[in-house]
Parts: sequence; structure tokens; C-alpha cells
Amino acid sequence: MTDTDVVQRYADAVMAMIKEDQDTGQVPGEVSSLEELDNCVDIEDYYRQIQLPADNGEAGHLRNAVSAEIRRRLAEAHGGPWHVTWKHPGGQPLDIGRTIGYQTREEAQAVGRSYLAAHGGAFHVHSR
Repeated sequence: MTDTDVVQRYADAVMAMIKEDQDTGQVPGEVSSLEELDNCVDIEDYYRQIQLPADNGEAGHLRNAVSAEIRRRLAEAHGGPWHVTWKHPGGQPLDIGRTIGYQTREEAQAVGRSYLAAHGGAFHVHSR
């Protein structure tokens, strides 16, 4: 189990570096995921700068927890936790709407209902 305070401190440090890189233009201000961030910079560089441990199994859990917290903060900075998955009448699922999510469940449901009315099938609202 990873200590929440330790995760928060490491995530705070990385988010401060991301903000600095956004201020200089190295990272776009609208980055909302680790995948988008990775297109601009190497997240491992941030981890090395904050000296995030990486040498054993326990360190791996810490690294995963820090990454999850950074992922959550990036998503919440530009969207929200609610997402919509629409299922084509043939059964194939498709994540619809904003990749960064919606602020409220109601907003996500409205998008799902609109897509359902236009295309049939089914939709599911979920949080990530």
C-alpha cells in the first residue's frame, strides 16, 4: 500500500514542472492525459528530476500511484471524470464525446441520449 501523502507530494512536484513547461510553451496548455503529455516530453524525465524511486516492486507501486494521480489531475484540469461509451447496434463499442470527459454525469448522459437518438444502439455513462 502506498502512502497517500507521499503520492501527493510527488504528484505536486511533477504537476509544477508540467505547469512550468506549459508556461514556456514546451507543453500545450490543453494537455489532458499522460499519453498527450508523452507526445511533448518524456514523463520519465520528470520522475528522474523528482528522484521517484524505480528500483524494486514497492517503487513500482509508488510509480503507478503517482502516474494515476497525475493522470487524474490532468483530466480534471480540462474536463471531468464522466465518460460515455456508445454501442453500435452491431455491438461494437465506441468511446464518444470529449476524450477528457464531462464535468457532470448529467452532461455525459445528455451526450449519450443525443448520440442514441441519432444512431440507435445503446450508451453507458461511467467514471474513470
